[in-house]
Amino acid sequence: MPPSTPPTAAATGYRRVFAVREFRAVFVAHALSLLGVVVSEIALTVLVYGLTGSPLLSALTFALGMLPYLVGGTLLSGIADRCPPRLVLVVCDLVCAGCAGLMALPATPVAGLLALRCAIALVAPVFNGTRMATLTDILGDGELFVLGRSLLRIVSQSSVLVGFGVGGVLLTVVSPRGALTITVCTFVASALLLRWGTKRRPARGGSG
Repeated sequence: MPPSTPPTAAATGYRRVFAVREFRAVFVAHALSLLGVVVSEIALTVLVYGLTGSPLLSALTFALGMLPYLVGGTLLSGIADRCPPRLVLVVCDLVCAGCAGLMALPATPVAGLLALRCAIALVAPVFNGTRMATLTDILGDGELFVLGRSLLRIVSQSSVLVGFGVGGVLLTVVSPRGALTITVCTFVASALLLRWGTKRRPARGGSG
């Protein structure tokens, strides 16, 4: 790969990437899913603080997202390899939507909120790994893949900043549970985009 790429060549390359219909679906779904994750983290942290008045518990709520991420990457990746990638991506989004919906229910206790927070973090590495593998199927392993991966990384790196901004604005307009309800819509929209915007492909691993 050359040490530097002229801006015009890079712009042309990005246009070629976005010309691929499946990549457009994956790109938008990726942005929606990440936005849902970040906004749900913020809303849940505020909700737990409002319910308990404990800064420690609210900080724990935010930190809990990191621990299951490691477990999910090691334990669930083998299961994901045995299923069609599109199915894995859609199920991950729907699991996140279901968890966010349960978080938004007034009857859910604080312990349940923390468990649901862990569940969302648990599926995140499975979603991310499967999405990256799908990107190879969509764009190949050449220049388009490199450009597509860089675009997804830009979204990932900016998602925290954008998500915090969107979450902060949302929480000035709606309650934490209202913000969680909105994230349900982002996860469902991502699932629909992946379901109808990408092709069905066979599982990468064995069937047994």
